[in-house]
Amino acid sequence: MLNELIKVLCELAANVEALVTNLQKPQGSQPSQARIASSISPVMKQGEQPVRLVNENPHRLGVIIHNNSEGELMIALDSQRISDKFYTFKLRAGETLHFDLRRFGELYKGGFMGLWDEATNPGAESKALVTEIFWIS
Repeated sequence: MLNELIKVLCELAANVEALVTNLQKPQGSQPSQARIASSISPVMKQGEQPVRLVNENPHRLGVIIHNNSEGELMIALDSQRISDKFYTFKLRAGETLHFDLRRFGELYKGGFMGLWDEATNPGAESKALVTEIFWIS
C-alpha cells in the first residue's frame, strides 16, 4: 500500500511538472502576475451519500483524483448530482484520473461529485485523494 501511494505521488509530481512546462503563459483572463498553486485534500467516503470532490473554479488548470479505496469511485462533472446511472468517469481501486488541458483540450471549470459503487465493496474508510491546480494572483 505504501509503495502504491509513493508511486501515485511521483505520478502527481511528474504531471504537475509537465503541466507547468506546457503552459506558456496565463490566458487572457488571468492576471499578469499570476502564479500556479495547488490544493491537495483527502475526501472521505460519507456512507452511501455523494461527496463533493472539487468546487467550481474559473482559474482551474487541472484536477488529479486518486481512488484510494478497495471499491470503484464514480465521478460526475456536475456540481449538484451523481448516481450509479449518472456519472462521467469510473475509477477502479487504486486508479488515478488526470483531468487537464493536455488530455481533454478544454477544461471543465465546474464542480466534481463523487460516489463509491457499493456493489464493489469500497469499505467505510475509503477516500479520494484530490489535487487541484489553479492560477492565483
